[in-house]
Amino acid sequence: MGAVSQSREVGIERLDGQLRRADRDRVVVEAPLQLRARGTPVATIMRTPGHDLELVRGLLHAESVTAGALAQIDADAVELDVPAAAFAGRGLLSSAACGVCGRVAIADLELRAREVAADTTIAHDVLAGLPDQLRAAQAVFADTGGLHAAGLFTVAGALVAAREDVGRHNALDKLIGWALGAHLAPAAHVIVVSGRLGYELAQKTIMFGAPVLAAVSAPSSLAVELAERFNVALVGFVRGQRANVYAHAWRVR
Repeated sequence: MGAVSQSREVGIERLDGQLRRADRDRVVVEAPLQLRARGTPVATIMRTPGHDLELVRGLLHAESVTAGALAQIDADAVELDVPAAAFAGRGLLSSAACGVCGRVAIADLELRAREVAADTTIAHDVLAGLPDQLRAAQAVFADTGGLHAAGLFTVAGALVAAREDVGRHNALDKLIGWALGAHLAPAAHVIVVSGRLGYELAQKTIMFGAPVLAAVSAPSSLAVELAERFNVALVGFVRGQRANVYAHAWRVR
């Protein structure tokens, strides 16, 4: 398949006080991706086009769905070699508004994930520089200002990979999908995301097995509970030399 467009130019009216003028701007593309299990539609994901197979691979891993070959059959659909019944009862499009309580979420995750046993740590002065590195790697954000990013770093501060998407969950799924395909050891890496730290991002990080999850924004209470339970450092408000560590502060030296 050819290159996909992740941003689009549109006509706008630019307002500046009492001034108004016609102009052009670029906006991030948001489009549906349909998942088909042996021909049967099972889910629709709103995402920024690009790296779709990585997105699906990461999403399936987080949901403990084992699929065979993945194939992009057109720009807006991916075919999975798995029975449609594997998706029965799964809320692939669930969000923080779904009302799941902390006890249920943790009990469910305990059936599918192990706590991160590695003794990995990262120096605070290294961690402090990672959000700026991630921002510098956001090519589409530079065009649009309208999408999220997730980055995978070594504990020495080297950027390994970054992914962008209009959805912060999708960006992390793409990143983890890439890392799984590259057979990277998660315990030796740190994940940094551009948005707030909600339950889903903590859950995906735990399923992947990374020991540190950091962001420039705030975490949710359930994200803190999950990180504490599964031995993951959860770091919010990483802004310059300031940061709040909400779980397992020993991982941040």
